[in-house]
Amino acid sequence: MHKHDHLNSAQVHFNNVSVEYFSRPRWLGGKAFKAIDQLSLNVETQNLAIVGPSGAGKSTLIELLFGLRQPTSGEVYICGEALSTSTVKQRQHLCKHIQLIPQEPQATLNPYYTVKQILLEPLNNLGLTTNQEHKIVQALEEVGLDKKLLDVKPTSLSVGQAQRVAIARAIVVEPCVLVADEPTSSLDPISRKQVLDLLSRLQKQHQMRLILVTHDLSAANALCDEVMVLDKGQVAEYDSVDKIMSAPAHPTSRALLDAHLISVN
Repeated sequence: MHKHDHLNSAQVHFNNVSVEYFSRPRWLGGKAFKAIDQLSLNVETQNLAIVGPSGAGKSTLIELLFGLRQPTSGEVYICGEALSTSTVKQRQHLCKHIQLIPQEPQATLNPYYTVKQILLEPLNNLGLTTNQEHKIVQALEEVGLDKKLLDVKPTSLSVGQAQRVAIARAIVVEPCVLVADEPTSSLDPISRKQVLDLLSRLQKQHQMRLILVTHDLSAANALCDEVMVLDKGQVAEYDSVDKIMSAPAHPTSRALLDAHLISVN
C-alpha cells in the first residue's frame, strides 16, 4: 500500500452546516429540531476527535460525511468536492479517499460472506481490480490477522477479530481519510488498547487523516491532535487534545473528562 504524499486530498470542510428534523410536517405545526446547528469545520493535516454525549449530533455528522444525509443548509466538501452537487460517479470516486470503521463491526459484516469476500467487495465496487489478492492479504496482515481467516465467516470471529476485519475493509482501498465511529466501544480493555495502538500505527504508516467520533476522551488523547466537543449540535469547544485534557473550558468537556478520569481510576 502506498503512502499519501499529497495531504490536500485528505481535506474535509463543513461550511456553516445545519441539519433539521421535524417530529411532524411543518404545515401541521411541527417544530424544527437542529441535530447540527451552523457547524463549520476544517480537517486538513490534523487528526481530529469529535466527542460529545449521546444526542450531541455525532451520528448525523457521520451521515453528512458520507453523503447519507443532505444538510438543511450549508455545504460539506470532501477533497474539494461539494457533496450536494456531486454526481454518483464523483461520490464513488470519493469513496477511495474516505472510509468508515463502523461502531458495531459484527453487525455490518455480511454474515453470508467469507472474510475474503468482505475485503474484495469494496475493491470491486470501486473498480480496483489490480492485484486484489495481494491487497486483501496485505490489509489482513497489517491489522494483525492471519490470512487463514480469509475463508472464515464473521459469525466465527471474536469481537476483536471482527473489529480488525472492519479496519482491514476500510484500509484495503488505501483511503486518505479514515473515520472511526466509537471503534473500541464493544471491546474489553486489552483488545481496546490493542486496537488503539493499531489505529495509531496505521495512521502514521499510511499518512492518513484520522477523524475519531467518540464519547471517550482517552481514545481521543491516544489518537488525535485536536478535539472538537459537540453539544446539542453545536461546537461547545475546539482546542488541542492537550488543552482539553488538562483544562477543559466548557461544562460538557469537563463532564467528559470527569467520566474519563473515573474510568481510569
